[in-house]
Amino acid sequence: MRAVRDRYAFANATLFVALAVAAGALFFGGGTTGSALPWLTLTVGGALVVLVLLEGLPVGAWKVVPLALLGVWAAISIAWSVEPDRTWTYANRTLLYAAVALFGTYLAGRERKVAAALALLLGALCVWALAGKVFAGLYPDYARVARLRSPVGYWNGLALLGDIALPLALWMARSRRLFGTALAFGWIVALALTYSRAGVAIALVVLLLYASLGGGWWYSTTTLAAAAIPAGLVLAVAFFLPGVTSDGQSGHVRSDDGLIFGVVLIVGLLATAALSRVRVPDPPPGLRRAAMLSAGLIAVVVIGVAATHASGWWSSFTSTQVAEVGNGGGRFGDTSSNNRYAWWTQAWHAFEAHPLGGTGAGTFAVTNLRYRTSYLDQAVEPHDVPVQFLSETGIVGAALVLLTVLFFHVGIVARRDGVKLALGLALPAFALHALVDIDWDFVALCVPVHLIAGMLAGKPERRRVSGSAALAGVGAAVLLVLSTFSVWLGDRYAGRASEALGTPAHAVSLARTARSFDPLTVDPILTEAVAAWSGGALDTARGYYLEAVRVQPHDADAWYQLGWFDLHVRNCARAALPELDRFTALDPQNRKNVEYDAALKLVNSGTPRC
Repeated sequence: MRAVRDRYAFANATLFVALAVAAGALFFGGGTTGSALPWLTLTVGGALVVLVLLEGLPVGAWKVVPLALLGVWAAISIAWSVEPDRTWTYANRTLLYAAVALFGTYLAGRERKVAAALALLLGALCVWALAGKVFAGLYPDYARVARLRSPVGYWNGLALLGDIALPLALWMARSRRLFGTALAFGWIVALALTYSRAGVAIALVVLLLYASLGGGWWYSTTTLAAAAIPAGLVLAVAFFLPGVTSDGQSGHVRSDDGLIFGVVLIVGLLATAALSRVRVPDPPPGLRRAAMLSAGLIAVVVIGVAATHASGWWSSFTSTQVAEVGNGGGRFGDTSSNNRYAWWTQAWHAFEAHPLGGTGAGTFAVTNLRYRTSYLDQAVEPHDVPVQFLSETGIVGAALVLLTVLFFHVGIVARRDGVKLALGLALPAFALHALVDIDWDFVALCVPVHLIAGMLAGKPERRRVSGSAALAGVGAAVLLVLSTFSVWLGDRYAGRASEALGTPAHAVSLARTARSFDPLTVDPILTEAVAAWSGGALDTARGYYLEAVRVQPHDADAWYQLGWFDLHVRNCARAALPELDRFTALDPQNRKNVEYDAALKLVNSGTPRC
């Protein structure tokens, strides 16, 4: 009996750690900066070491292998990367996701508890997100752009979490109708305020799949109606409040309109609660058939309209104009890809140039500068995860991505179990959304999704591992934690070094510490150059600039700083010309290319310049 109690307590501890990791990623993920990576890696890595040593590996853990190999391949790509410091970070990120998926396999058989806990977490996230609209001081940046995005930091990412939450809300409503309906209400409002076209479209897909495959379609439909009707009324009011839904509003307007919105939200929630208590009658005979017929007719109309407008929509979607789609509600009727098609084309050019290994994981920013046609076009990723990995990690990386998707997705929509379907729909939602966005860059999105993927891939049975295999696993976990903290510490010290330039000696000391942790980055080297220059040691400063371009020969900014230094500080146009020419080749659309023209004019003038 004691052994059973101990095992039960151990299982609960595992569940608690998993949910703590998910909560940390959701609320403190740090956007694309990866600031939470070391702490999440330390927690997951430590927990995995304990689990592997005490319990062995769950049956089904082999499905994580392609994802782990993708992380290893990303790390290998540092050898040829055009931006090796970012590649190192990206490899750490991908290996963390593999570790999270492996950790998730230990949760197999506990789907109901995990689903309920995730529903609670996503409910809390929704409350926090909407509170940022009610109380202006919680997220001041809404004065600039009104689209809902806190705490994830990205509107499309927040919308994806709504897509994951809605099937869970319908499942929760079966046993806790009030909570499930309220959760659906909150996320419908939040989803609309993100103005995410893909988010809304994917929400419709997952809701349709859950209602049609999960059983109880009539109950799901009526639950959704009880949430959607009040949510629609709340949104109707919200779009008349500029402080809630319009960009560039003053703090006073945001504060006043936010309080009004808060009152309307509460009224909408109360209406949702009242509707959730209405007894759901049995569906009239033939209603399901009529609904299917209506859906078929709607599909025919949609296909007809699409066929009629296909040429114009395709032209709009593939337009290379860099003007962004507006942030208002009108974006829902806009068929522009919002520069995505141009980024996909740029990524394809990079793949054609480096088909086997790509340009290095996480390096699209360099590709974008090389192939963009306007200085306004700038992106860190091409907004399509498969295309991104094809460009950055070549055929090998793209094949591993495909295997990962296949291993995790097989059988998801065939699951008739309500809770497994509600959880499993997070995977196709993520896969669809990843076709048009940069989801891999956000731990807030990838950690909960990979936790779910691992749980559904695993089985409760365990297989003991050999002592040598366990030792290898411990070593891999330790290396990953050290690798992640090394990059994190390097970045922190590099930032502190830049801030300390007022005292050059201290700045140099901090920069050298940064380089000891992360020898692949150029930022602390450039800081050392500025510190030496401010102290009058021009030859030493130039040596640092030359070292920076040796460490990262594809870094356009490093070449620019070297060329600018030679042109304006050393007054040596002949030395600056080839350096600025290299900068121009790496970033042809940059407005700073006037420096190259100035250097060329001086050289052609025949005036001796060094």
